[in-house]
Amino acid sequence: MECSAILERNDYIMGIFGDGGSVSGYNCEQVNSLRDVINNVAMKSGERIVERLHSEIIVPMSTSWYAPEAVNFFNEFAQAVATSGERITEAFDMFRAAVESAGRNWAENTEGEAPSLAAIDLVELKLNVSEIQPKTPNGDVMINEGDANRVAGKLSDVELTIKSDLQNLAKDLEAETAFLGHGQAEAVQNCFVTVSGEIHKIFKFLTDGNNSLREQIQQAVKKYQDISSGISSEFNKVGK
Repeated sequence: MECSAILERNDYIMGIFGDGGSVSGYNCEQVNSLRDVINNVAMKSGERIVERLHSEIIVPMSTSWYAPEAVNFFNEFAQAVATSGERITEAFDMFRAAVESAGRNWAENTEGEAPSLAAIDLVELKLNVSEIQPKTPNGDVMINEGDANRVAGKLSDVELTIKSDLQNLAKDLEAETAFLGHGQAEAVQNCFVTVSGEIHKIFKFLTDGNNSLREQIQQAVKKYQDISSGISSEFNKVGK
């Protein structure tokens, strides 16, 4: 994240925040309090991501694709989502470390108290995929081609919605009482929004590449179509 990298450069920390303002400084206690704000946003982000994936992917797919392979596929998808939680934790913790570094730079230059911000808690992404079933209540193993393709077609929108959710959550950060003057608070806030907005890219496996969720759904539709056509062709040959 570029803004985090900038914030972590101590030679820039007191100068990157812009010009103007009649007060310059920091408040160690308020800097320390930013840790809980960052942590809360991280936790809410995880909750919002799982909610979006469940309601906009798992639920509609649960009535579109019934097969043992569907169960296996979405169990693997849930594992991929869980792994993403670790990367999200790292992203927010990098920002937490950047804020701490900024406060420590102020302390070093003013002989003041240095802040200490505990590491961000693990963002656990536990995606419930139990609705995905191996067969319908009637015993059918099937895929609804139109519905499955519609879910696949909306995955880009899901990713953008996750981005919007995260950016809105990040606006809860208020740094005005922690970093005083010369646009520091605004720069910290803008950096946090940028970090949050970039997190959605972790979910590129929804839409990008041959192994993306969108591609896998489309491949499943094609496979079922091919199987149906092949069986129909074989029956049509009988007696000829």
